[in-house]
Amino acid sequence: MRYVLIAVVILSLIIISYIFASNRLAYNNCMIQAKSDYASKKGAEHVAAQCKAFILEKIMVKN
Repeated sequence: MRYVLIAVVILSLIIISYIFASNRLAYNNCMIQAKSDYASKKGAEHVAAQCKAFILEKIMVKN
């Protein structure tokens, strides 16, 4: 019984860590596009602003 409790606690910590890190991982993935060689400076700034607004700040989220 003790091992089951420890396993549940560890699994809960892993799930909570993933939930907190998922937004940052999505943001980092989005920012890869902004750093590409083929994008102009203005285009890269636009993509970076979209990444920040839609992923980190969640401006366009349906509740």
